[in-house]
Amino acid sequence: MKKQKLDDSLSEIKKAREYLKESQKNLARLKSGKGVKRKFHFLLQENKVLVILLSLMLISSIVLPVVFLIPDPIIRDPMQESVDTTINLILTNFTDGSGLPILNETLQTPSSELLILSSLAYALISQAGFEHDQADFQSKISQIINTLENDTFVTYNNRSEPLSIFYQFLGIYTLLQSKITLPSSSEVISSTMIQNILVKTLESYLSNERYLIIQPISNSSYLIDQSMAIWVLATYKLLTGNSWVHGYYFEDLIQGLLNGVSDLFFNSTYYTLYHEYDHSTNESRNYALVEDLIFFTVALSRAERLSTYFESSSSYYHQQIINNFVDAEWFVHSINTSDQEVYIKNQALFTLISYLMNFGNVGSEVRNEIIESFSMNKGFIEKVGEEDITCESCLYGLVALASTNWSVIENDREYVNMITDATLSPFYVILTPIMIVFIIKIWRRKIVVKRRW
Repeated sequence: MKKQKLDDSLSEIKKAREYLKESQKNLARLKSGKGVKRKFHFLLQENKVLVILLSLMLISSIVLPVVFLIPDPIIRDPMQESVDTTINLILTNFTDGSGLPILNETLQTPSSELLILSSLAYALISQAGFEHDQADFQSKISQIINTLENDTFVTYNNRSEPLSIFYQFLGIYTLLQSKITLPSSSEVISSTMIQNILVKTLESYLSNERYLIIQPISNSSYLIDQSMAIWVLATYKLLTGNSWVHGYYFEDLIQGLLNGVSDLFFNSTYYTLYHEYDHSTNESRNYALVEDLIFFTVALSRAERLSTYFESSSSYYHQQIINNFVDAEWFVHSINTSDQEVYIKNQALFTLISYLMNFGNVGSEVRNEIIESFSMNKGFIEKVGEEDITCESCLYGLVALASTNWSVIENDREYVNMITDATLSPFYVILTPIMIVFIIKIWRRKIVVKRRW
């Protein structure tokens, strides 16, 4: 028993001796360095496994993201090259020394119609996200001011001669899109300018007798002019949120113009539209061509967002265009599917409105046909079967290329005010309290009846 106790005591003494030896070693290590360095050296020696693990974790956190988390490559729009080459062709062949678009190299005179169209095309391309020279684009868009005289779009040579009604309204639409494209700090195009031009145009061409858009001292009015006016008025309302300007109420104007189309341009038996109305004979003449229907369809689609009424829908007329003017290869014809009149203008416009009306499958097919059949020599030809490349055909090519991306952005902008209008419509503001009172009365009456029983 005593021997067992002695062995235990010796074992404890041995452990104490080992501990003292380790303590002496630790003290020696601490004394071998100074301050932080000494402490760090001590920890490193005593915790080698932990230090190795921490080092591996640190190295992994740096190396792994570099090896495995490779940033997504910048995807360049496949149509960017077509945009670049088309713009370069316009600059080289269809632009004068001051940067204004011209018809051709022989006729160096700038065209006001081309100025409007080029400003619109450049605005859409820019909004669609294609790479471009920002300063050059701003310069191109600001050139539209050269077409204005006393709040009216005029011919470039004769500043007293106004452009057609169609280009008056297309010019306003171009100003709206150009203002959106230009930076907010730009003072080139102001809201007041657009408002003044819109009012001047309505004062000049809106007939109070017939509630139609008509050229002064003219016996005829045209569907395309009514369509352009409706499209511009509805878009202005949707983009700005304004309900009226200088006494013109947009919903009333649009509904009045639609009523005029219904009375004078619409065949209720066959749901067809006419190209022209002759006021001297009180007769509608010639069925609408594809260009008439394209602009009326997009105009009606915008008017529908403001809860206006027409005998048929925009989607119906969109389908009518496909049925009567678009062939199996997705070529858009001018008169019917059997004619040879296939122009890039109609092809591009139908692409634009198809995307704008959320018929992306149709827009894609029609646009693909432009790329395959109209793209030539770094530009776009004017008509299938010919090889003429003009400034106008190249600009319509740009419009078609921009349509896919731009339409999404434009629809988002318009939906904001469309939803607001539906929420704050005077009709609903008046109707809501009436319905509440009506429901309360019925509810109280039911309570009284139950109590009697």
